Amino acid sequence: MDNNNGFDYGNARIVEYWNRRRQGLDKKEWEDFYRLIMPVLMRTRLPSDFNDDRKRLELVNDFFQDKVLVNAATSTAGALQNVHALHAYLKNYALQRMRTPDPQPPEEAGELAAADAPTGHTRLLDEAGIDPHAVMHSADRFVETLDAGEVALLRSHSCADDDKPEPMSSIAARTGMPTAWFNRAKALGVTRSKGDTYRGYERTKIGRWLVSNGAELHPDWREEVAALLLLLCQRVRMHRREAP
Repeated sequence: MDNNNGFDYGNARIVEYWNRRRQGLDKKEWEDFYRLIMPVLMRTRLPSDFNDDRKRLELVNDFFQDKVLVNAATSTAGALQNVHALHAYLKNYALQRMRTPDPQPPEEAGELAAADAPTGHTRLLDEAGIDPHAVMHSADRFVETLDAGEVALLRSHSCADDDKPEPMSSIAARTGMPTAWFNRAKALGVTRSKGDTYRGYERTKIGRWLVSNGAELHPDWREEVAALLLLLCQRVRMHRREAP
């Protein structure tokens, strides 16, 4: 019991330090923060490239310096709710370190460059340990799993460029979606109203995609989720498969 209490107390301290770091921590607090967070990060399940203890320790130290310490004053990453989020942050950081650019035809490379998110959104995802370029490739793979009606719902409604998105009922009619199209749209994740909570959203297709890219579905991640959805919409609009 005492060990569990100590563990919970340590986790609470990590969350507190993380959420106060932008306002500033003194030297003693930074030292305590480092002492507490290191064992947590070292327990993260990482790719096999980091099975070696030395490489793992190097990665964890670099993560602490790059994503916790150096950008403490300027970070726009959401508040931490629990220490478990740190495992996702570190894993994304590790994947970003491992990743090398894939050779691409000039046309595709140009598309990716043109589809980059605005700098603020890119920086926001970087600070959360999420690689925007990896997200774009993930979005392309996700869109490929959707049928023509679902792509149309995203392109012409949720991701519409103008202020007058096409009504979902109209999209369903012109793409030949069945009469139960509303259930399809709900399962996709495009029928939520403004002000809805994230509760249960992880069970939608878009929600699962967000989580697979390292997002946490709670209000403190509003900006990060918005940045991910912005990237998804960019890829949807560039998708070559046209709905009827």
